Amino acid sequence: MRKLLSYLIIIALSFIQCTGQNQIKTDQIETLVNKGYQLGLFNGTVLVVSHGELIYKSAFGTQDLETNTSLKITSAFYLASVSKQFTTMAIMILKEQGKLSYDDTLDKFFPQFPDYAKEVTIRHMMTHTSGIPDHFSLISDTYGLTNQDVLEALVKQDSLLFQPGEKYSYSNGAYVLLSLIVAQVSKKPYHLFMKENIFDPLKMENTMVYDESEPEVPHRAIGYSIFGDKNDYTLFTTGAGGMYTTVEDLYKWDQALYTEILVKSETLEEAFTPFLLINDSSTHYGFGWGIQEDENGKRVQHSGGLAGFSTHLERHLDQKNTIIFLNSRGISLEWLSGGIRNILYEKPYEMPKAPISLILNRIYKKSGISEVLVQYNKLKEENPDLYIFSESQLNAYGYYLLQKNQIKEAIEIFKLNIIEYPESPNAYDSLGDGYDADNQLVLASKNYEIAYQKGMEISCRNVSVYKANLDRVRQKLEEK
Repeated sequence: MRKLLSYLIIIALSFIQCTGQNQIKTDQIETLVNKGYQLGLFNGTVLVVSHGELIYKSAFGTQDLETNTSLKITSAFYLASVSKQFTTMAIMILKEQGKLSYDDTLDKFFPQFPDYAKEVTIRHMMTHTSGIPDHFSLISDTYGLTNQDVLEALVKQDSLLFQPGEKYSYSNGAYVLLSLIVAQVSKKPYHLFMKENIFDPLKMENTMVYDESEPEVPHRAIGYSIFGDKNDYTLFTTGAGGMYTTVEDLYKWDQALYTEILVKSETLEEAFTPFLLINDSSTHYGFGWGIQEDENGKRVQHSGGLAGFSTHLERHLDQKNTIIFLNSRGISLEWLSGGIRNILYEKPYEMPKAPISLILNRIYKKSGISEVLVQYNKLKEENPDLYIFSESQLNAYGYYLLQKNQIKEAIEIFKLNIIEYPESPNAYDSLGDGYDADNQLVLASKNYEIAYQKGMEISCRNVSVYKANLDRVRQKLEEK
């Protein structure tokens, strides 16, 4: 009896200790996210799981600025590239049904492609090793873009970027093709297959594929830039993106992946296994999932970003920890994912800082671009720890000015970015875009070439985009 009582006391104390630790983590997460919201970095929903237990769920901000509707935990966000893991799940389901093989080649489904399609497999497309270009590098006007538009653009390509399996190069185009393959093999529209085979079985009642049928999205969050301008989702493509959902539905998805409701565990394990290139080096990417391992075990994750949306889902498989956030203010949120991750493992973390792009925009509106350049250097020298100084901050602000047709000003910001980050291929590519918009094609070509060469040196995921930009501008110069 005494042994039983002692055992029960130990269990009770352990429970109290665990509950207390979770409450501390919950409070820390709340403080972190709220700080980001106050600084204008975050407008969205967050859900966190610690050791299989849901410890945090909340919404911050506005669903629609025009109607001043507050965000709720049930608000639906455009997922962007987080959708890719659902596309690969559809492929895995069809593979288990015996309706396709990962080694099926592209020409089997699309005979209109050139002969290189005989070398590209479904496995290559799922792992971004196909050599198929990213369609965003081929199509300049993406408003209302459809799967058919992407297919037609890809079919026109005479060759691949590289031999399939030779390199990793992120390709949204390949994922659009995967969604078309799902529809073709299942003999059902992609959105209907996803609903019947994934969303309905998991009771993901607030999840849908957004396509040319333009379905109504209940409680839809509208996308905005960090500067407050409307920047909503305007495409109809599927596979690479095209999904709306909520953090609660993503939680159902997360929990289902610990079971065999959708596919067998060995099938899913392959999705969480890095692809090996021809030279036996690892890409750290599986089937729609980025993969990392550290002292806490295996972590699979994916982020998404398009228009005004930035999204993230990561799963710590050995610890059963999960971090999900959906944001409708277009900005990178490494501070949030990294901060929550460190909180879960009781490590030090930093509070977010004010984005320098917002500060620069206020200076520009008041005093012009010359003062922006002066104040940037002054702020960085005097207050380096007060603001976010990063390549992405300057890059985002440069493109904001470019979209506002403030081309000369955008070029100055892109030049500043190269001064600050001279080894970044993306900085040169952005300056190329600025010169291209200003019709300074020689300078555009020069910077695109630098971007491409630097991208090749470091195996950058966007190297295909840099090459396409370079080829496009060179063609313009030849036509002149």
